[in-house]
Amino acid sequence: MEIIKTTSLTKHFGTTPASDNLSIHVKEGEIYGFLGLNGAGKTTLIRMLLGMIKPDQGDIHLFGKKLTPQFDQWNDIGYLVETPYAYPNLSVIENLKIYYKLRQLNNPALIDAIIHKLKLTPYKDKKAKVLSLGNQQRLGLAKALMHQPKLLILDEPINGLDPEGIVEVRELLRDLANQGSTIFLSSHILGEISKVANRIGIIHEGKLVKELTTNELTDQLIKKILVATNNNAKAVQELTASGYKAVLTEEDEIAITNKEALSNPEEISKLLVERNLPPKQVYQFTEDLEMYFLRTIRHKA
Repeated sequence: MEIIKTTSLTKHFGTTPASDNLSIHVKEGEIYGFLGLNGAGKTTLIRMLLGMIKPDQGDIHLFGKKLTPQFDQWNDIGYLVETPYAYPNLSVIENLKIYYKLRQLNNPALIDAIIHKLKLTPYKDKKAKVLSLGNQQRLGLAKALMHQPKLLILDEPINGLDPEGIVEVRELLRDLANQGSTIFLSSHILGEISKVANRIGIIHEGKLVKELTTNELTDQLIKKILVATNNNAKAVQELTASGYKAVLTEEDEIAITNKEALSNPEEISKLLVERNLPPKQVYQFTEDLEMYFLRTIRHKA
């Protein structure tokens, strides 16, 4: 079942297209990472999914139902959009009690359970205004998760979290997906999204420029063997004569891209030693995720 489906979704602010003919599909139980630079249109899409703003054209379906004023499954959705707002002069537990009543929930144990799950117990009686940025983010996540939603929509959920908190949120999202929840996760941090998402959509200037699984992402990263010897020009000749795709880079390194070389870099070392060109360096380079992201959006620009 498709939990989120948008069709040719378009939204302009003045003459600027914040969403430009967006069509995405998110399946039940999937963690969908929505990636883009700041200002690319991520938050605009999320606000349209939540009915906060209306698209200029196109349709949105959630849980198979068209999003209209009569949509009746808001209690199946949890969300955190941009800033984790809270009543500053109320404590953590008081904020959650208000949210509990607004959601019209009927299981008081949910409040203590989510405080424990988000590790907010030491702060439950602290006013929201004195919380660190990371704990404000945890409070925002607690409100999004307390009612155990079937669909969770999160905009930059790791903002302000320390490394331990980032790992905890990552594990929490995986657990929720394993229990059947669907998660739509927006961020500008590709490295973090790739660690948790099953599928990734890349948005740039309002357009969906690429959509792929994390396995496909791994396959599309540039990989090469970088070699240095005392005579790189001669080494390139010897490697090329032996069937390797070897070129000299601007950094005066030898780059080799054959699959055989990537699988068996030791064969390159052996060959060069036999040709009296012992390598000073044999390094397997893999493009990092940020470089891949920038290469993708520049290609589409």
